[in-house]
Amino acid sequence: MPREARYDTLYPVSARQYYDLMLSSAFQRDVHVNGLGMRVWDNVDEYPRPRRLHRKAYSEPTLRLPKWMARFARKSQAYTEYSEFDPETLSRTTRVVPTLGANVMEFTVEERYVDREPSANSKTKRGKRSTTVERAGCVVISVVRIRCKVRLFRNLFERWILEQSELKVAQRDAYVLNALKENAYDDLLARDELEKAQSQRDAIDAHASSPLTSIARTATASAAIFVVRLLVARAGRRSR
Repeated sequence: MPREARYDTLYPVSARQYYDLMLSSAFQRDVHVNGLGMRVWDNVDEYPRPRRLHRKAYSEPTLRLPKWMARFARKSQAYTEYSEFDPETLSRTTRVVPTLGANVMEFTVEERYVDREPSANSKTKRGKRSTTVERAGCVVISVVRIRCKVRLFRNLFERWILEQSELKVAQRDAYVLNALKENAYDDLLARDELEKAQSQRDAIDAHASSPLTSIARTATASAAIFVVRLLVARAGRRSR
């Protein structure tokens, strides 16, 4: 039987809004690189239907080690996530495949995003009754499952994976909650369009600065000068 752990977090957005944040490549890259401290987070997204996503994401951690050692250590701790997002159930199912040891473990993450209605809680303290209203939002339910296929150090390894998962969930929650506090929700979603626009500008700049483009421009300018000179020379001969 796999060992598992469950984490519930309340967010101040609807379940559908949180789901859309998960679909955003730009925002998720920000969360993984700046929130979780990953050195690399590269994704490939496929949409078989609107808002239904198949995502492949490769991650490498940031390690404070000498370069020659960090290069090997990062690769050894790197992993690839294969995720499916379902817009009907507002859920994500992810299979985690580490670069090393993929054949000795089964590692999955399941998430559900559930709306929560506002509620009022009454408390009595020192004879005074007060009522606090908890705002509407959603609960992000994350379930991590790990099963090690090798008996040696199985319990120790599975506990370590769950401890690391708890740490990463806490880092994610802190970063995303702060992002929602400091930014308008629509601005967070707009990062995808900004990233696409920047990529297009970078591609144009790279094309403009490439040697072939410079040669083409020089050839075009030379040809234009030659044509102008030829026309001037013909005009001079006709005037004689």
